[in-house]
Amino acid sequence: MAKTVYTWEGIQKLAEIIRAARGHLSGRAFAKKVGLSPTSIDRILGGEVKEPELKTLEKLAPHLGYTRDELIAICAGDNSPQPVREYKFAEDLMPMVDQLPDREAAKLAQHIIARLTQPKVSLNGVKGEGVSFHLELMSQTDLADLLRAIATRVEKE
Repeated sequence: MAKTVYTWEGIQKLAEIIRAARGHLSGRAFAKKVGLSPTSIDRILGGEVKEPELKTLEKLAPHLGYTRDELIAICAGDNSPQPVREYKFAEDLMPMVDQLPDREAAKLAQHIIARLTQPKVSLNGVKGEGVSFHLELMSQTDLADLLRAIATRVEKE
């Protein structure tokens, strides 16, 4: 048997991360989303895979909120602190947002909407009076409908 740099604890940590990222999705749906077979995912979750292939880690990484190299370090049992990540694109956060319960995702949506509806550019130098270019993304009616839908979802839970 070939020697591996990965540890049992590291592989278990990877399985925990996959379970969290999968959330409410079935194993088959999650596997399809990441581009792997359901069997591959099941084998990792079941501890049968001692050394995941790099291609597997590359496919998983964007859906788990980690880079491939971070997943390699996790599998190797490297518990050293990772550098602080800077999130510059929505795609960087989507895997984490997908893990949130609906109530928490609704809070995040409310925060984002509040931020985007604040005036960003003042045409006359008076704060609070101006034009927000972000409002061009959504009509007032659509924005009101979205806020009502979020409020209703939060109230139900």
